[in-house]
Amino acid sequence: MNTHQGAGFRRVAVLGLGLIGGSLLHAVRQTGVEVVGFDTDPSTAAAASASGFAVAPTDSAAVHGADLVVLAMPLPEVAGAVRSLGPHLADGVVLTDVGTLKAPVLTAVRELLPQVTFVGGHPLAGVEETGWDAADALLFRDAPWALTVEDDTPVPAWLRLAELTCDLGARPVPTTAAEQDAAVARVIGLPHVLAEALALTGLAGGALGLSLAAGSYMSGSRVARTRPELVSTWCDGNLALVDALDDAIGHLRSARDALAADESVYPLAEAGHAARINWEHRRFEPVEVPAEPEALRRHGRIGGWITAVLRDDDEVRLLGMRPA
Repeated sequence: MNTHQGAGFRRVAVLGLGLIGGSLLHAVRQTGVEVVGFDTDPSTAAAASASGFAVAPTDSAAVHGADLVVLAMPLPEVAGAVRSLGPHLADGVVLTDVGTLKAPVLTAVRELLPQVTFVGGHPLAGVEETGWDAADALLFRDAPWALTVEDDTPVPAWLRLAELTCDLGARPVPTTAAEQDAAVARVIGLPHVLAEALALTGLAGGALGLSLAAGSYMSGSRVARTRPELVSTWCDGNLALVDALDDAIGHLRSARDALAADESVYPLAEAGHAARINWEHRRFEPVEVPAEPEALRRHGRIGGWITAVLRDDDEVRLLGMRPA
């Protein structure tokens, strides 16, 4: 059985060579696919070129002849990039991105490039370090990678992108833009907001508290080391984060009220402990997933992902994992 026949991309253009885009440039090259990069920052472009990568002088030159174009620039720059790329994209090109929020990108593409096939993407593989120097070809190994499948998403294009992400060692998770954004509000946006609040609260305790700060403070505030402009792009405009914050504030208020009444925070500690341990000890089972939009979305909704795209002539089989 041939896992690549008629499916693989021939030329991939990565626009934006920071941590994610730079790592993607490294990882795609290791699969044997031709890949070219572009970055608006001359020093970043020069560093990538000095590392032996093909780097185009303009975004239009980068996408010339590419059958997959990856938008890897910060979210505020996406609409402008989409607008400028329109005349230069090849027929049949697949456009994707790697940003945290999917709805704003989907809206921009539908408004500015309605004729282009778009599959939103979000590899959940970031670290606090940023920029080309932090790029790592192994960054995506075993990382969840959200791939949006809307009602108008062509399944063949989605399958090609899922196959590539599997080749990068990632775990493609089918979802919609709206469901993805609601989910990451709780597992990305909220942790960052809480980390910033913890860092400030710890600072307000004075020099003695900071001199005693150790593992709990360091772990809880770790992602507060992330560049503020990135954090804001992951949070701003995502109304689902309001609901997530309301839930978190409710838990904090309960703990505050218990302490004020000389009662225990044990109920919160017990519930939180169980939630974390149960998440760590989840069990999964292999399944075959129908290659149609609603089945894919349902698979992602229950916590499943794709492990392989198998092709035999015109037949396509999707193998995946789901919670047991």
